[in-house]
Amino acid sequence: MKVKYYCKKFIAMLLTLLAVSFFVFAAFEIIPGDPATSILGTNATKESVQALREEMGLNAPFLSRYFSWVLSCCKGDFGISYSYHIPVREMIADKLPITLTMTVLAMLMTMIVSVLLGVFLAKHTRSVWDKCGYVVNQIAMAIPAFFLGILFTYLFGLILKWFTPGGYISYQKNFVGFLGYLIMPSIAIAIPKCAMSVKLLRSSILTEAGKDYVRTAYSRGNSTSQVLYRHVLKNAMIPVITFWGMALADMSAGSIVVEQVFNIPGLGRILLSSISNRDYPVVEAVIVLIAFLVVITNFLVDLLYRKMDHRMQDGEDLK
Repeated sequence: MKVKYYCKKFIAMLLTLLAVSFFVFAAFEIIPGDPATSILGTNATKESVQALREEMGLNAPFLSRYFSWVLSCCKGDFGISYSYHIPVREMIADKLPITLTMTVLAMLMTMIVSVLLGVFLAKHTRSVWDKCGYVVNQIAMAIPAFFLGILFTYLFGLILKWFTPGGYISYQKNFVGFLGYLIMPSIAIAIPKCAMSVKLLRSSILTEAGKDYVRTAYSRGNSTSQVLYRHVLKNAMIPVITFWGMALADMSAGSIVVEQVFNIPGLGRILLSSISNRDYPVVEAVIVLIAFLVVITNFLVDLLYRKMDHRMQDGEDLK
């Protein structure tokens, strides 16, 4: 039954990616504008535009171009950039580590801080700490990551001089300096998700604490800490892990805006510049790549959720 479950999830993941790729490719077919005209300029003759469209393969039928593009993507070939005239794969390979590193740092911060604060607030429910935590949580959830980035740039960059705004350090030259520069952007991305995670974990712990198995654990002589960390926390983490999966997917896409605030040359920069230049191969590749990261993340979260929640395994075994 496990193999069947994994196969179903894997097939669903592939179908989702195929659907995303189709809609992305179709969107640029519908959107007004012609890449050939953007390259040659508005003063170009119709003959030269048609000749360039033929050279770029844009005159071929839609489905023919789509399936050819999908097959090429499966081989790792995303085409040639209209603007830079280099393989899109090389452009993405240079920028992807930057965006991924920032997203992973933000996710690690979210996981560590939210577990520590969530457990602390649950243990001190209805205390002054809990009330203060509620207020801070509400504020943190309401502020967008890009606005936090602006505040951090002004406060820690311009006033306190903790880092140089716009002074990005390449990971190829100085990896430690690269990580140091990504700390502030990662914190800006992590804070709203961390606040949501803390609230969810606190609520989940309090819900689990009122169930029968907790009273049974106390009756067996377990201390409060033993019950919390051996029994309650494991079950309380199940909905939080699901949220982390969605948060990681959201961070992957949301980091694009934060990159612009801190002048980080990640996927966000080439995506926005390619949209304005109608560089469709680059835009399509970046969007499909982000969708791939989101789908893979959700797929792994589903597997982890099933591993932690034995009720799902028991339910599927009965089918």
